[in-house]
Amino acid sequence: MSTNRTLRAVPNPATDPAQPRTETGEKLWQALRDNPGSTATALSTAAGIGKSTAPKILTHWEKDGLVTRTAGIADGGSRPADRWSITTTDDQPTDVDPGKQSEKPQRLAPGALRGMVEDYLRDNSDEFSPNAIGKALNRSSGAVHNALEKLVESGYAVRTSNKPRKYSPAATTAATTE
Repeated sequence: MSTNRTLRAVPNPATDPAQPRTETGEKLWQALRDNPGSTATALSTAAGIGKSTAPKILTHWEKDGLVTRTAGIADGGSRPADRWSITTTDDQPTDVDPGKQSEKPQRLAPGALRGMVEDYLRDNSDEFSPNAIGKALNRSSGAVHNALEKLVESGYAVRTSNKPRKYSPAATTAATTE
């Protein structure tokens, strides 16, 4: 019977926001700390690990929110290599242009998107489709739709149209009669 092992990051706030458990992961993490903004190939060479291993680990860390992928800039020819950096304020390199960071948004905490959608509706008193709000917030329209439905259930928003689905903030009663 074989056992598959999954690379996990273990928080250690005194030194790093995440310290990888495996020896290969530790080597790659150190190479990433020493060479922020490097390609996966450069990091694998610096860490002394396989060139096909580094991208797999980096992609896993990206999904966990530990590293950030910056898309390479195309200048003709083959596809440019992505560049990798640690995702923390302490270790984030200052020479990386945030405008060239990956378009993929960071993973949110549970319920955070609902709060973002609620804020958007509050700040923009009109009716909006989930797609329009999703584009404005750089989030999935499906996830925004789910958040909007929760806001409708809680009474904060109203569905103003079913086809196409549109939502607006619920009317607030400014004055109540006593």
